[in-house]
Amino acid sequence: MTQTSKLICPNCGAEMNQHATKVDYDIVDPEVIDPVFGGVLKEAYFCPACGHTELKTARSPLVAT
Repeated sequence: MTQTSKLICPNCGAEMNQHATKVDYDIVDPEVIDPVFGGVLKEAYFCPACGHTELKTARSPLVAT
């Protein structure tokens, strides 16, 4: 499992919960496509206080930096 940093809600300032990590295959820029997954990993976050959702680009745990 990848380790993520905490994300603060831009609307209300509460700490957001990470719900999932998904692969976005609709990316056309080959520079940002993860070679392992064939797309871009995105972390989905939800704010329990106000209901705001946010997507953040994640890094593959399998690719060396």
